This record gives sequence, structure tokens and C-alpha cells, in this order.
Amino acid sequence: PSTKHLSRMYYELGKIKANCVGMKSSWAYKAIKNREHLLALACDMSRYDPRLFEILVNYFYSHWQEINPASLRSFYNKMKTPQVICVLGEFVKQMSSDKETIFYFDYLAVGLKSVPIQYFFFDLYSPGGQLAKQAVEECLFEYKQWGFLSNARPVIDSGEKQTIGKLDSNSRRNILNRLLSLKKEITLQEYLKAIYNSVSRQQALLDLKSNSSIKPTGLGRYAKWRKVEKMGL
Repeated sequence: PSTKHLSRMYYELGKIKANCVGMKSSWAYKAIKNREHLLALACDMSRYDPRLFEILVNYFYSHWQEINPASLRSFYNKMKTPQVICVLGEFVKQMSSDKETIFYFDYLAVGLKSVPIQYFFFDLYSPGGQLAKQAVEECLFEYKQWGFLSNARPVIDSGEKQTIGKLDSNSRRNILNRLLSLKKEITLQEYLKAIYNSVSRQQALLDLKSNSSIKPTGLGRYAKWRKVEKMGL
């Protein structure tokens, strides 16, 4: 989609009370049938625009009760990757403990399978670049669950800049290794910050203890974790 098409999508989403502002301009999508049709189109477009994906995560969280799930599913066969809705659902389920919300997004995922492994966002990374590497090695669970690769964390509180996303043990280990490639020693707090406090302090400490390439120096809150020097022959 062109920049104008994305701006028009923002405009259309704003009309249904999404938190965004766009500009009304001509586009090719003349026969939008209803809210669900618009959202299906927006989900496909969101793979070209991380900000649009973030808008949709927040919209689905706040307005899922207004979205007819059967109607939305009826547009799956017209979508390029309906699994985008499943990824959205994974994030929303992280934001809510309400059982009805979880049942709703589980229903939207029924019958869909993971895609062949691919980047979630199109045209975002330079081949072989650092950002592409991090998307692979530090991928969030919500994307990975459906075959996608991305470490982009949607903002769910613009005031506090609070983000959301789970990291599995492999992604956390890769983040730790990246930290250690930049610094000879780190603190538990630095590691927690690098993984966006996505696990408990206890789990973070277990991550550090289970990494054989580092050892602690000092005790308590002031302890630091230093790379073990490899002994030569």
C-alpha cells in the first residue's frame, strides 16, 4: 500500500473510534462492506506499517465486543495472511485476563495454522542487517507462535510508553549474549531492562545462573555478572 492508502486507512479506522488520525483520499478499496471487512483489510496492510499494527492491537483490545467474529472470519479467504489476526489476539490475551476475551480470540484462530517462517513486517529490515538479525534472534513469542519473526513490541500506553510482548528462553538468552558482547559485566537490573522486565526477578536470576559463560562477582543487589575468561592451552 502507498503512504496515501495507509493514511486513508488511518482515517477509516478513526471513524470507528480507533486511536488514529488520517486523511481522506482516493483509494482502490471502494466496496468496504462493514467494520469487519475494514479490519480484515487493515490487518493485511499492517504488515507494511508497525504503527498500524500497534493501532489494531489497541483497537481489538478495547472494541472486540463490537466486532462480529463470524463476520470477520468470513473475510479470511480474501486476506493474504489471516494469521495476522491470530498474532493480534496473542497480544490482546497478554493484556487481558478476562476469559471471554480469551475465548473470543481463540475462536478467531480456529482452523488457522502457522505460516512458513518469515518476517512479520515487509520491507522493514536490510538483508543481513542488525535489525534483521535481532528480529530473528530476539523474536517475541506472539509472532513466533504463528511462524513470524519480529521483535517489535506494540505500545499499549502512549503516556507511559508501556509495551507488551513475551520472550521465550531462547530469545532471552540471545538478548543476554548481545548484552555481553557489548559489556564485560552486567547487573541483574541491566538484564531485566534489556528484556523489558518481561519475566520475574527470580526467572531473570535463573537465566543468569544457567548461562555457563558468565559468573557472579559480589553479592546481593550489587552483584555483577562477568564473562568467564577462556583458559588457553
